[in-house]
Amino acid sequence: MNFIPRREWLETHCKPERVQQKDSIHYPFLYGRYAFTQTYIEPENDIHILLDLFERFSQFPLVISGNWYANSYAEALYIKYNLCQSVHLLDTVMPERVLNMLRSNCYVYIEPNHIAAKNTALAESMYLQLPTIAYASETNLQITNHKAMYYKTPAELLEALKSLHPAKATQLGHTMKKVMEEKLNESIQPINYTPEDLHGLPSQKSQNYHPYTPYPYPE
Repeated sequence: MNFIPRREWLETHCKPERVQQKDSIHYPFLYGRYAFTQTYIEPENDIHILLDLFERFSQFPLVISGNWYANSYAEALYIKYNLCQSVHLLDTVMPERVLNMLRSNCYVYIEPNHIAAKNTALAESMYLQLPTIAYASETNLQITNHKAMYYKTPAELLEALKSLHPAKATQLGHTMKKVMEEKLNESIQPINYTPEDLHGLPSQKSQNYHPYTPYPYPE
């Protein structure tokens, strides 16, 4: 299955955004480095391992956007980590400019999805030229052409984070962008997904929709 959106969709919805003064007021972590993750909060993705690592990681925090009310696993993680100073838990429901601002200014993007799903966040991060550390699933390896940094264990993720110095991060971001441009230029028919498919967002008409946001999003 192809997980690459159409170029027109990426050009419209995945735009680098500068940090504005109002952003730093709402999100103080923007003053320094941070890792960013946008994912399904499912047991299969071992999100608890990611959160546990960053709870003890001292170099920079993790900002993670997810569906925290999707299941009991997600809710339990939110209760456990929502007060952790080195982990910032955000809801998936946010203005597009805020999402683009958060991810386009991160130091590194982490893709934890283990299983194939209709989620193109990894492709979007590559299009935005983000240095990427991904779980070494077959899907993630295929999308990144084996040119990202990868992990399967907490120790491997920790090693990848510690080794990502600024020059390496910059080069990795350029590599991810180049890989994505090559894929967009291939003679394939990219997929079209709804926003709900792309980011795991429940429809506002869904019983699972919950408009709660741990941070107030600037207008």
